[in-house]
Amino acid sequence: MSNIQQQQASVDAEEIKSYLATMNLTTNLSSSEVTQFIEIAQAFGLNPFKREIYASKFGQSFSIIVGFETYVKRAERSGRLSGWHVTTSGSNVDPKTSDIKATITIHRKDWEHPFVHEVYFREYVQCNREGQVNKFWREKPLTMIKKVAIAQGFRLCFSDELGGMPYTADEIDSDVQMINVPVEPKSIEPNKAIESAPGPAKRGRKPKMQTKPPIVTGK
Repeated sequence: MSNIQQQQASVDAEEIKSYLATMNLTTNLSSSEVTQFIEIAQAFGLNPFKREIYASKFGQSFSIIVGFETYVKRAERSGRLSGWHVTTSGSNVDPKTSDIKATITIHRKDWEHPFVHEVYFREYVQCNREGQVNKFWREKPLTMIKKVAIAQGFRLCFSDELGGMPYTADEIDSDVQMINVPVEPKSIEPNKAIESAPGPAKRGRKPKMQTKPPIVTGK
């Protein structure tokens, strides 16, 4: 069992049901979807009251997602994170020709070399059915692509601790919308790197090795 799993506090099923009822989600989800949400929350020790896991639904599409901060917290708990850094380049926000990318560099205490991962705006920008870029991706393109880079970078760098955990909302299809109380993503200064802990930073195309997340689709 990993250090992360040992440190995870168990999440009581009744507490999770209470959360769903409090957020008025039970009327939107089927009994099987509620069960799926509870099982995944418990499997990964994710607490909905701490905004670590969310239930999302749009039409008949149901997804279970996490906030990108959850990945960072779990990596910190491992005791092997020594620092991380995110930078961006490019400025073209056209969904087909954008040159924007985010690069995350993560330093682990037990690795000799830093882990570097790149994410491209044009591969993750979310658009509506008319092909228009969604509000957050249009108004905060650097913030949104940084969040994708953070989630993917930590999931790949700390695969033992984070492998198989649900994806973030920024990584899944734009037709899937949050059905709980919406919270605007935290603003990340577009011209500043994001840092969570001290550590050197280096600049370093996205490895095609992501594990399929448990985005649950049901009717």
